[in-house]
Amino acid sequence: MAALTGPDLIHAQLKTIGVKIVTGLPDDWLTALMARIDQDPEMVQVRVAREPEAVGVCGGAFFGGAPACALMGIAGLLACGHEFALFNSAHQVPLFILSTLRGTIEDPRTYQVAQGLVGLKYLEAMEVPHMTISSVDDIQLIPDAYRRSRLVKRTFVCFFPKRILFHGLDALPGVN
Repeated sequence: MAALTGPDLIHAQLKTIGVKIVTGLPDDWLTALMARIDQDPEMVQVRVAREPEAVGVCGGAFFGGAPACALMGIAGLLACGHEFALFNSAHQVPLFILSTLRGTIEDPRTYQVAQGLVGLKYLEAMEVPHMTISSVDDIQLIPDAYRRSRLVKRTFVCFFPKRILFHGLDALPGVN
């Protein structure tokens, strides 16, 4: 039996939670995870043109009683400030996000550096709870993070460095 990849392990935790709707804008680090989710007939994946639309899809899912999760890069989080401040915080609609942790030493792209420098500070300034899944063993914490978003009725972000998202995968073409 082949070893499970990072996307397989993350998908398994989303299944444990009971996530039925996944929405987001593709980020090259999320491609393999999105492909894994596409293979699951019990999950519907809605791709959006802008990350704030993913917040809306997850909000609609919440009001419809369907567990949901948004996928986006850290740049997308920076574009969602208005939604975090009003939709989620003021109206207490929980939102669970899995995000890439770009701009770190694992990311050789110059244009990602600024997002890495300000992304976590931005979320902290908005009082958005977050955690970084730093090891493959930490992937099992995803259900706890999801439950926390429901308990506090807020946005909660789980960040993934490249080594977790690409765990067990051969390098993907065009991805550094």
